Amino acid sequence: MGRSPRMTRAHAALLLGVKENASVDDIQRAWRVWVRLAHPDTGGDREHFDELMRARRCLMASSHVWPVDRRERPEHPEHPDAPARASLRSVIRPPTASATGLLVALVVAAVIIAVATVDFPAWMSAAAMGLGATAVAVAANRVLVGRRGDVGHRIAMLVAAWSPVALCQVAISVALGSTVIVALPVLVLPLVSAVALVNPGAGLWRPVRFPAP
Repeated sequence: MGRSPRMTRAHAALLLGVKENASVDDIQRAWRVWVRLAHPDTGGDREHFDELMRARRCLMASSHVWPVDRRERPEHPEHPDAPARASLRSVIRPPTASATGLLVALVVAAVIIAVATVDFPAWMSAAAMGLGATAVAVAANRVLVGRRGDVGHRIAMLVAAWSPVALCQVAISVALGSTVIVALPVLVLPLVSAVALVNPGAGLWRPVRFPAP
């Protein structure tokens, strides 16, 4: 297996969300924030975690200073001075033609579900529509953000893609005489589940374990 290409300071700074001339404290703070989200022990992506480790080493080596505490355990896990994050727009990538076709097909299917379940019981119609809208949101998340964004970006994309589809479904269903509006909490449940599945940070599923010194 070939060696990974050398990481530049600019690339490392971008990965951690800090400036290239960031101080040791800023580098440490940023690394502590991101590692909680990307650590494999909390359901994070191993490749992303390794990249964060490389970025930290690169910036620290360039700074010629290492912190006294090499255990890398944050004293304040929810640090109020977390570094500025990249915007959602900056991590979105243009979809391919096939991906666009898939998203359009899923949106059409979600609308058809709203029409086809008009005569169903409200909770059943809401569940079906929620699943349809969530399928669109999950697909949009994978196509537009993928692994380029962090957990926050993925959750934001899920909500941003789900909301207009769900609103359109509800509007169509109500216009056709459905009482689905009384079961809106059921409509949201599939989205809540999707968000929970991509949010393993801060020990949601398992306790966070940091690298050994």
